[in-house]
Amino acid sequence: MRILPRSARLSRMARGTGSLSTMSITPTTEQRRIIEYPLEPLRVAAGAGTGKTTTIAMRLAALVREADIEPEAALGITFTNKAAEELADKLRLHLPDFAREGREVEVTTYHGFAHGIVGEFGPMVGIERDIGVIGSGYQRELLREALGAGSPELLDLTSPARRVDELAVLGARLGDHLRSPSDILALRPDDEVEAARREMAAVLERYETLKRRLGVADYSDLIRYGYEIVSEPSVGRRIRDRYRVVLLDEYQDTNPAQRELLLQLFGDGFPVTAVGDPDQTIYEWRGASLENFAAFPDHFSVAGKPAKTLALGVNRRSDRRIIDAANAIKKRIGDTQGVERLVARPDAETGTVSLAWFHAATDEAAWIAREVRRLHDSQGLRWRDMALLFRKNRTIPLLREALDALDIPVEVAALGGLLQVPEVADLHAWMRLIGHPDDAPSLVRILLGSCYRLGMGDLVPLARRGRELGATMLVAIDEEKTELPETVRSRLTQFRERYRTLVTLAQGVTLVDLARHILDATGAWAEVEALEGARRLSARLNLYRFLDLAEEWSPLEGRPSLDAFLDYLDLLRQDAASEELDTATLSGEDAVSLLTVHRAKGLEWSAVFIPAVCSGTFPSSAHGGLDDPQRYPRSLPASLRIDHVGDDTSEAALRSRHDAQEWRAAYVAVTRAKHHLVLTGAYWYTTGRAKKPSALFDAVARLDGVTVEPPVGDPGEPPEALRTGQRVPTPDPLFSEGWEAAFENAAADPGWLERLSQDAEGFAVQQRRLRLVMDELPKNPRLIPRQPKLKVSVTNLVTYATCPKRYFWTAVDPLPRRPSHAARRGIEIHRRIELHNLGTVPLTDAEGYDLVTTDRPPRGDPFAAYLSSRFAAQRPQFVEVAFELVLSPTVNVKGRIDAIYERSPGSWEIVDFKTGRRSANPAVKVQLEVYAIAAREANLATDPPRTIEVAFVYLGDGLDVVTERVDETWLGEAHEHLESLTGAILEEEFVETPSPQCQWCDFLAFCPPGRAFLRGLDTVGAGPR
Repeated sequence: MRILPRSARLSRMARGTGSLSTMSITPTTEQRRIIEYPLEPLRVAAGAGTGKTTTIAMRLAALVREADIEPEAALGITFTNKAAEELADKLRLHLPDFAREGREVEVTTYHGFAHGIVGEFGPMVGIERDIGVIGSGYQRELLREALGAGSPELLDLTSPARRVDELAVLGARLGDHLRSPSDILALRPDDEVEAARREMAAVLERYETLKRRLGVADYSDLIRYGYEIVSEPSVGRRIRDRYRVVLLDEYQDTNPAQRELLLQLFGDGFPVTAVGDPDQTIYEWRGASLENFAAFPDHFSVAGKPAKTLALGVNRRSDRRIIDAANAIKKRIGDTQGVERLVARPDAETGTVSLAWFHAATDEAAWIAREVRRLHDSQGLRWRDMALLFRKNRTIPLLREALDALDIPVEVAALGGLLQVPEVADLHAWMRLIGHPDDAPSLVRILLGSCYRLGMGDLVPLARRGRELGATMLVAIDEEKTELPETVRSRLTQFRERYRTLVTLAQGVTLVDLARHILDATGAWAEVEALEGARRLSARLNLYRFLDLAEEWSPLEGRPSLDAFLDYLDLLRQDAASEELDTATLSGEDAVSLLTVHRAKGLEWSAVFIPAVCSGTFPSSAHGGLDDPQRYPRSLPASLRIDHVGDDTSEAALRSRHDAQEWRAAYVAVTRAKHHLVLTGAYWYTTGRAKKPSALFDAVARLDGVTVEPPVGDPGEPPEALRTGQRVPTPDPLFSEGWEAAFENAAADPGWLERLSQDAEGFAVQQRRLRLVMDELPKNPRLIPRQPKLKVSVTNLVTYATCPKRYFWTAVDPLPRRPSHAARRGIEIHRRIELHNLGTVPLTDAEGYDLVTTDRPPRGDPFAAYLSSRFAAQRPQFVEVAFELVLSPTVNVKGRIDAIYERSPGSWEIVDFKTGRRSANPAVKVQLEVYAIAAREANLATDPPRTIEVAFVYLGDGLDVVTERVDETWLGEAHEHLESLTGAILEEEFVETPSPQCQWCDFLAFCPPGRAFLRGLDTVGAGPR
């Protein structure tokens, strides 16, 4: 390529004639106009599926090459980490020479950009550089604490979960408009709504105090702090001078505070390119401002001249009939200053748009399941190429059951619907009972479940006794139950012991660890593995998704947040917060995706089904969801808002904005489909009033070429039952066909109950006889469980070997620890390796809302290193093997082995994967010592191995394998070493032991010997975390 002189290149870009010869992708005419636009403010209205990410990446790359802009002087800002990674990858593709040199365009998220400003200049406004950033889970925990610290008169505290959700909404709106609770407190209340809002503001002030005391900030704080910092002219100039061009992605989803921060830095003609689609503004409830995109030309004008607008209107995703449906919906949205209409690409196929209407929801669900299977079986679509998109969580369970009945694997990516999945519901019940001991429904679900297999008749005496005591059933279980059969007493005793263990455990572990302990203790994983085919895959995916959610709600170690977590799950289950999370991160497994429309934004599938397109559901009725400050204390008064879009708070204006938002959600839903779009509905979803086809259903039905199944002419009567499949038998062995059948049998045959009673009594007699025989059998004393004095995990044993005092602050008297990005990444990589070893495709990176990362990136991709190794090509004999090693009569060591490979019969290679680089800490060998002894003594398999190798596989910088070959001498020395360590723990020897490992210790601030040791080092490889 001929290199132009710098002056010539700048001249060409100023005229808009930059060369594109180095690009491997040939841009269209409309893309070329955007790519070659001069260095001036520009608004790009990009319709759904028009390739905006590719276009903006090409524009940035062209500016770097042709305008002589250094990569480091270009800035790209988007919403999520996933979107930022996608943009960065495309820029590397278009700028390979710079990428090879390690020089890259800075790509970040809106909150990440603000966090960087705070980290660099925070002390100027009294903010610590390393301030901790909290997510929604920890935020709600603090809000709950602040709510409980006051005595409000107008706030209804009978539903604290809902009050916390409303407080989170009001707090976010204050941040969105650069306001604080004091601004509300300064207003004189004229009515009860305003007085209630003042009480909420008082709670939010206590929340602000808690954050300051703990040294943390939420996402709204980051934007507000960033704005305060850049308002200082000298700081603003320093940041502005670093860049020569800025790109703002998904600009339609930004809030007013983010806009003001960006204007403060990059106004007055700075070459800012803002890209967005106002027709996809579906996050207004989260603070997104329609005014930001609409008024961008005026906000970012050049010498009073509005910025130019260019459009991307050629849809590269969908077939023609789907685009027709999208354009029909777009007309209902109104003028948003987006693209006028979507245009199909020249080679687009016709595609199919189908509608179907049914008598009942059960008929609708069964038909959709058959259609999904037909597309898979006859047209070759993979399961993961299809999705069901829902407007409401409550419509998910029926469809999931219908798909399950046809052996179709499903992945429930809608978190509210996830709670209805049986495996997840069981785990949720345990967590509820641990957090709320008076939760009788959860207790009944657990006792009737597969672990204890009790019947309703077994629980009647417990319920009766609870009423007599004026206490819960849980209290009644603790009493002597001589009137109950011995089998029932035994199972209740097992439950009580397990429950007490888990309650104790819950006091000192994170939510995700508690969930994992519950799954292990109840044998849930074994039950999942016993399922067949699609059902096993669905169960595993859904449990992992719940674990991901729990992990997001464990931002700080050592701080319980179970109550807040359970409250939030209740809101998800009730649809109250069904839209509070962003685009779903799908696993990539071959499974049909079930998720809400709001979580589907940015995703695409070959076939999309949208059920329950009926009146009141999609488009949704407001039902109290209007952002009306005159009726709802959670809404911010118009006088405190930066924008003026919401100034008109009349009923008509509020409903008009709500309806437009619903049509934008419909637009997002239909534009997810590539080739097949199906909308369905039914008359009957409950036994209440019959539904009608909604305005969305009718709008699509009127289009040419749409296939419409003939609707049922008359709603008729509601069906007897609104569920699919066969009747699920009750666990009660006396009434295996259900209560209705029992009543019918008793009415038809008066002697039936008596014979049933005799049968049950005869069964009990035989059972007692069998028990007497079994009592005569010899007892194996080794089966009698001992209660060891010390139960220690492998991880904590390594910690003790590294520094006894560090172990003390970790396990004996725990101190708070900072959240570790490296630890979270390690957990994620291990999870992906586990799923790969089980024969599945691993989950992609978990995506929280705009997660801010501050750690240095690793040298390499650990999972890529794993995939290129022999370990990925070979199937392990065992994966994630949990064990409890009885090291001595007083010591048990618990652990979990990543993988065991059997090279030949009886020859084991035990592997522990490490996502970092090789450790210089000699204490890590303790882990291999425990694994080797466990392989011989912990009954990991029917036949213990004859030969053993134990290995660390480091993946942080390529592949680095450290192997120990185990013989009897090695095992003997390992035994002695472990007994020495555990003996010292029992003797409570917790002395500081400084070493280079102090550099990475969370407790360095509390350890003078450690700090003194580090000061004495000539060189330090890395600073303390």
